[in-house]
Amino acid sequence: MRLRSSWKFGLSVFLLGIGVFGCASRRQEATRVAVPIVDTPVPTVAPSTPTPTPPPTPLPTRPVGREEVKPRKGQAVGPVITHFGAARADGIPVTPVATEKGIPTYLTGAGAGFILVVEAKPGLAGHEVGRRVFAHVPDDPTVRPDLEIISNRPLGNGDPRVCDSRRPDIGGIPAAPSFAETQAITDAINDFACRFETHNDNESACTVNASGDFAFVNPETTQQFCMAVARAWEFPVGDTILTVRVRDVKGNPGPPKKLRIRRPAQPPSPRPGSVPSPTPAGPKPLPTRPE
Repeated sequence: MRLRSSWKFGLSVFLLGIGVFGCASRRQEATRVAVPIVDTPVPTVAPSTPTPTPPPTPLPTRPVGREEVKPRKGQAVGPVITHFGAARADGIPVTPVATEKGIPTYLTGAGAGFILVVEAKPGLAGHEVGRRVFAHVPDDPTVRPDLEIISNRPLGNGDPRVCDSRRPDIGGIPAAPSFAETQAITDAINDFACRFETHNDNESACTVNASGDFAFVNPETTQQFCMAVARAWEFPVGDTILTVRVRDVKGNPGPPKKLRIRRPAQPPSPRPGSVPSPTPAGPKPLPTRPE
């Protein structure tokens, strides 16, 4: 009997303790006060002065043509020849030995082994210089390359086949009296022009300047054409007149220009009292083109 009373008393005390602690916990929760959040100021860094960005280098632009300029009789509006001359095999331009009636004369002892150089820039119409060195349709004499060059005498054997510039059927170049639009003259123009190579910028020129760097002969040039004179189309003994003109991309031809290649019957001999130049120990190395 006493044991049962003790058990009941202990249970009552336990339940009373739970109730007290529960009330205390709820009382503490009820008395909590929200603490305001205060932002901690963060130090700021003063903005740096912006560095001005240099303007981009403008890219070269193609010439803009003047459509209002039309060719008229006696006035060619196509490209202007900035240089028409000869250069040594190593690319060094040659000075003419004379100028007769406005035509420069270049002297050659062998008739071959040098370079013919044609340079041009946009003319009155302002269109870009054409670059085609071969444009041939057998039954249409109006189809021509942009480089139109003729000789008043046959070069080499004067073979009339068009562009026979490679072995085994290599041949010469026939003569042409003018730029008249006949099939024979157009064939001769193509036969001559197809042996040239085009050089579109200063760094790829076939000629070199006084410093030995590749460069156009005339700084105003925008397009260069070069041909190595081979034995198969060598110049004959005597005087040969070459005439050249260049078309723009619209087909407008520019004013023509001439030069004279003179090949004496005998190679020129040293003048009396002159001292021959010493023979170099080896060929001068050509400059390398930029990659």
